[in-house]
Amino acid sequence: MRARDSSSAIASTFARANEEISRAVGRMRGAVLSSAVDCECRDRVDGALRDLERLERDRIVQRLLAAADEQRRRIEALLVLLADFDPKESAVLDDGMIVEAGLLFGDIAAAAELGSSLLRQSRQLRFANDMVQEVAESASCEFPDIDK
Repeated sequence: MRARDSSSAIASTFARANEEISRAVGRMRGAVLSSAVDCECRDRVDGALRDLERLERDRIVQRLLAAADEQRRRIEALLVLLADFDPKESAVLDDGMIVEAGLLFGDIAAAAELGSSLLRQSRQLRFANDMVQEVAESASCEFPDIDK
């Protein structure tokens, strides 16, 4: 259960951060673009705001990937501890070793679940960045010439 709690806490923290970024950039965009009269100025400011949003999302993605890497390193350390568990040597195994191995497996599963959740979130943010960039590239203040 710890992994789910921890995963949910990290997920909600990054989701809130992403939403705060989007809201802040949206407020800036509304304030700046409503006062920009010429189209070229609006496009440049809008592009700069999109770049800011992309950079902030990239920063969050890097933090998610670093947190996932931390879980990988944690699993590696737990596997080293688990190496002492050898069921072929049943004479050496006592109840304490079996309990400890069970706890280690649980900790490995929790770290794997959290790492998986962090990687899914990083992919979602990357996908959001790609979608924002595609929309931005297709949007422009200029209108096509209908007469042509």
